[in-house]
Amino acid sequence: MVVTEGESAICLPRQQGESSLAPCCQEETNTRIMLHVAHAAAHDHRQIQVQTIDTDVVVLAVMVAQALPCMDELWIDFGTGKNCPYIPAHEIAASLGPQKARALPVFHAMID
Repeated sequence: MVVTEGESAICLPRQQGESSLAPCCQEETNTRIMLHVAHAAAHDHRQIQVQTIDTDVVVLAVMVAQALPCMDELWIDFGTGKNCPYIPAHEIAASLGPQKARALPVFHAMID
């Protein structure tokens, strides 16, 4: 688990390479989450889960799942309460293909 506050980041349990997460001046939470996903993938985490209620994070996760081949699975726990489906971003990215997965955030931004 990675917890951030301001420019600080703490990994629980502590990890080597934790210092590469902070300081972080990325102000947008959605993209900062993806930096944490990339960090986890770079440190040999093959299955990663992100919890969110934001569709922007889901769209970015699909793009990142395609862009990080060192990661096997990226799951999005989407929603609140008892209604929280797990969305397999890696499967969506695979079905879209690399070009469409990379372009998805552009189209999402246009209709958002």
